[in-house]
Amino acid sequence: MNARAMYVAAAAFAAAALVLPLWGFSMSAPQYPGETLHLQVQRTGIVGDVHEVETLQHYVGVQFPTDMPELKWATRAIVVVALLLLAAAFAGAGTGAHVYRVLCAIAVVAFIVASAGVVQARLYKVGHERDPHSPLRGMHDFTPPLVGPAKVGNFTVWSFPHAGAVLLLAAAALSVAGSRKAAA
Repeated sequence: MNARAMYVAAAAFAAAALVLPLWGFSMSAPQYPGETLHLQVQRTGIVGDVHEVETLQHYVGVQFPTDMPELKWATRAIVVVALLLLAAAFAGAGTGAHVYRVLCAIAVVAFIVASAGVVQARLYKVGHERDPHSPLRGMHDFTPPLVGPAKVGNFTVWSFPHAGAVLLLAAAALSVAGSRKAAA
């Protein structure tokens, strides 16, 4: 695949991430065998078993995030990333074009790293800014990891990148590979 095709594919992946879930959570507990609750973070908010999770979170004092302003800036940033990647596909040859492609790859990777930091900060906040008057007061504060399981009371909560995040990671990989290929 040539560099131009890599950048066009990367731009398409970034644009597709706008309509797909970005992050996911699954919650299961031994007292509910065969039942798993699922949440998906999309650019418009959280969808899935929201009502059930809100009910359960009341008992552990967790504030369910209803207002997520970071999704607004992330949506804008994804649009910008897609446009930068598309422009990189047609940047031409020469030193200026190579520098642009390298800066583009750095910007995409920086966006992903910053987004991961924002998600982890949100997860920390959810597990530490709890209602001290909740029914289950003996539970310790917790921080679910960005990726992987966490034990919250009797529940095991899995956090994982969803299709949109995977496409953004693929766009970043293609932009890095494209900048290297175009330089060769």
